[in-house]
Amino acid sequence: MKNIFFFITNFFLIASCVQTKSRDPINSNKKSFLNKSVDRNIDIQRKEKIIFQKIIERDSKSKYIVSDKGYYFKILNSSKKKLKPKSGDQVEFIYNIFDVEGNDLYIDDNLKQIKYVVDKEEIIPGLRYGIKELRVGESGIFLTPSFLGYGYQGDGEKINPNQPLIIEINLISLIIN
Repeated sequence: MKNIFFFITNFFLIASCVQTKSRDPINSNKKSFLNKSVDRNIDIQRKEKIIFQKIIERDSKSKYIVSDKGYYFKILNSSKKKLKPKSGDQVEFIYNIFDVEGNDLYIDDNLKQIKYVVDKEEIIPGLRYGIKELRVGESGIFLTPSFLGYGYQGDGEKINPNQPLIIEINLISLIIN
């Protein structure tokens, strides 16, 4: 009887250690959807880059700087001040949004000064990064790809989905935190 019990116990121990072969997922639509999304986004970025290069060619007298975040910008009027805003600083600025043809998208809105704590409040990434490029008293033009603007949703009013933008920012004041 001991031998049969020993045999059955060993059989189950050995059988439970055998590796099972993993299965592939039944639904591969998710992988296909993600691949299509990646391809679509690469295509959008390529087209936006071409649009921005044409704008830069038309404005050949200005020197545009390419940022590591994916946007192009030029400083309209430079300042003698040394400090640029960093995370936690409080700034006041005015901005205006144009389409890539130069049309003012919110022409009927009054330009109001906006108080903003850098990186601590919610604004579109194009503004957040652009503010950090300016010194007090400087204005800049930022050629903003759609992924740094209102993205694949637009703003629900005048900015369409995946619309690249031109944003003009004027940094008025800086309070260092």
